[in-house]
Amino acid sequence: MDFSRLGSTNSTNAPIDPIKIFEALPSLEDTPNDLWRGQDQALTGWHEDRDKSDVLILLNTGAGKTIVGLLVAQSLINEGIENVVYVCSTIDLVIQTSREADRIGLAHTTRVKGSYSNHLFETGKSFCITTYAALFGGLSSIQRYHFPGAVIFDDAHVAEKLLRDAFTLRIDRRELPNLFKDIVDLFDPHFRELGVHSRFSDSVNLDQQSTSFVAPAGLYERSMQLLSIFNKHDARNSEVLKYSFAWLKDNFDACAAIFTRGVFELAPPFLPSLALDIFEQNLRRIYLSATLESQTEFIRAFGRKPKAVVRPSNDAGNGERLILDGREIRNGFGPDFMAKLVARRKGVIAVPDYGRAKHWTTLAEPPKPENFSRELEAFRKKGTGAFTLVSRVDGIDLPHETCRIMCIDGLPSGTSLLERYQWEFLRMKNVHAVRIANRLAQLFGRINRGRNDYGAFLLEGDDISKWMDNDRNLALLPPLLQKQVHVSRQIHESGQVKTQKDVVDLIDSVLGRDQGWLDYYQREVRLGELDKDQLARAESAEPFLVEAALSEARYAAAMWSRDPTLARRTFEATVDQTATHDTPLGGWHALWLGAAYEREGDREAALREYGIAMKRLGRAMTLPRGSVHLNKDEDAVALSQFGKAVWDLVNYPAGAKFESEVAKRKKETALIDIGTTNQAEAGVRVLGELLGFTSTRPDNDEGKGPDVLWRDEAQMYMIGFELKTDKGADSNYSKKEIGQGHNHLEWMDQTYSEYTSLGLLYLGPDATASSAATPSEKMGLCLTSTIIGLRDQVFSLVEDFRKKTPMERLLAVEQETRREYWSIQAVVSRLKDKKIMPDI
Repeated sequence: MDFSRLGSTNSTNAPIDPIKIFEALPSLEDTPNDLWRGQDQALTGWHEDRDKSDVLILLNTGAGKTIVGLLVAQSLINEGIENVVYVCSTIDLVIQTSREADRIGLAHTTRVKGSYSNHLFETGKSFCITTYAALFGGLSSIQRYHFPGAVIFDDAHVAEKLLRDAFTLRIDRRELPNLFKDIVDLFDPHFRELGVHSRFSDSVNLDQQSTSFVAPAGLYERSMQLLSIFNKHDARNSEVLKYSFAWLKDNFDACAAIFTRGVFELAPPFLPSLALDIFEQNLRRIYLSATLESQTEFIRAFGRKPKAVVRPSNDAGNGERLILDGREIRNGFGPDFMAKLVARRKGVIAVPDYGRAKHWTTLAEPPKPENFSRELEAFRKKGTGAFTLVSRVDGIDLPHETCRIMCIDGLPSGTSLLERYQWEFLRMKNVHAVRIANRLAQLFGRINRGRNDYGAFLLEGDDISKWMDNDRNLALLPPLLQKQVHVSRQIHESGQVKTQKDVVDLIDSVLGRDQGWLDYYQREVRLGELDKDQLARAESAEPFLVEAALSEARYAAAMWSRDPTLARRTFEATVDQTATHDTPLGGWHALWLGAAYEREGDREAALREYGIAMKRLGRAMTLPRGSVHLNKDEDAVALSQFGKAVWDLVNYPAGAKFESEVAKRKKETALIDIGTTNQAEAGVRVLGELLGFTSTRPDNDEGKGPDVLWRDEAQMYMIGFELKTDKGADSNYSKKEIGQGHNHLEWMDQTYSEYTSLGLLYLGPDATASSAATPSEKMGLCLTSTIIGLRDQVFSLVEDFRKKTPMERLLAVEQETRREYWSIQAVVSRLKDKKIMPDI
């Protein structure tokens, strides 16, 4: 062979700068001439931080995230990174992203339904576009044979649901009746032991709206039997179960289990992302996300904060929106009204589940999953009509004339039974507010895709209307959307839009580009502001809720790795701080702290935490209860709720532990007189807990009600507190503040109708009410010095109890805490210094 005749290698290095990659793209018919400003800034920012393991790129919905992600993927390929994977939420989005790659001339591979579209990815010549399910399924072939060197996570702001689906086993009695029956039989004795068997019987029924939560020990003790049941029914080969089963089969004891309406669900209480190779190993992770006002949901999905955040300044995707509330319109926005509206226009109906979709079947049947893409494409081409989206907030692009009207019927609450249980029964509103905000931002972006796009959004249902009424929730939405909601409020307050005809006329004006509307919108959208107090609350709580989310990730990874001691230490360090800023979330953490104690074999400590969890979460949560004995041969001593709270504090065997716990409680309650009003609320809540009451912060936790609420669940009495500790001594209680008090009393009576209300105490300086105010007889004034006196008295009592021998201590606690002096009626009587009277 004449080797001199062979050609020489004359390769050129491919560029890794994504901007240069774009500039070198082939000139195809649909290739964009230039990048948008936001895309250019996003790519430049990422390129500067490309060596960091976790980079978050924030761009508005409709601002061109896909092109950014594709150019990042190609840049990583050019750099020599092996197995670059771009994950999308659905197969439809994989197809859309693939089309976008074709449009700009980037070679790539797709993987859907178990098959690669070509050999480029497997031979290291291109990146692969696939779904979250394909990458994170328990039997993922990508992870086994082509473990990623880099992953681009599209729609990272809604990834928590996608990842949770991969770790969730759901058994529906209608689909798997024999498996469901065996599981019910396994847990039947557990719910008898807890004393809630009737609730359990209802929850396994299809027609009963009831939910039963399996206590952690109940699942742990039965985990091997449960595994045997799944093996008996060949779960490893079931098309419905095998992917999630592969993840969970060795980790049943690190999960939460729940029954509701004939469905059993098993999933980790917190995603164990940090225990997964993709997040544990040092590889490049790039997250493409819509604008996030809170990082907590991102952390709950991926287990970490990003190392770098790229936030371009751009207004792409900032479309114009008219938002109207069906509660403010006579007869609302039901199917009959929408039928008239879409007779000459097009509209999308967005619902959270198929149950709600039934309400709209006369107008539009939701497409079956296998027909979704085809029917959506047909809708795009129509001139009129409706299309129903069921629990779908992403991957649907209907810009400009393809659709300008959306009716959102109900909050996009998700399909996870655990999530719904937390939302509907445990009142964990703040945790899910971030999730809801992300989903709503996505929904509002389905038909509103760019700066020059516009549309009308009609809100139907009390749940979404009430959620949008709360400025603390709205603070989690993108800033422009916040201002658009403010414009909506102005429209309704004007009194000019009350009937369905008024709505049709207004929509015609908006979509017809009426100059009066355009002038009004441009003026008001610049001026709109939310309640500054609520915004400040959200902002001040964010660092602590971020730390709570990080602790969840560390706890989940430890339990997944069978290290309950590390898990316990993780939550021990943060659980009370979490409860200070979000009472129900603090209760949820106390529950799983108890589970870690139980796994370590410390049953007494576990029961103590379960007791705290039930007080913070309310009656919807039933867990094992402890009893107190003088010695093992004696009957249990029946302590009051106050007695149990004190006993839990004074009965620590180690003196150092007692000292640290008392010091922690003293620090928390010291905020009553030395902290801000918000901090003082947290202190009053802790004091209520020390007194044995179920003590919550409704306004902080739910956006309604008084600042603090103490409930005596034994005697069924309650008292609310409205804190005004920042009020000057020479000021009075204004008409607005007294009016809020009336609203709080009404909320208390409606929300806890089975309780007897002892009224509302304003906690603040000695002052009268404004002459324009009309205080209720149930309103009283509690001076800050008075509640401080109560606090100091409780701690003195605790210190005295601790000086006694263990046997003397229990008897002393039992006798003292049963005195009428410590009943909620007597405590309130001492706290109420005077009635609030108007200044005449």
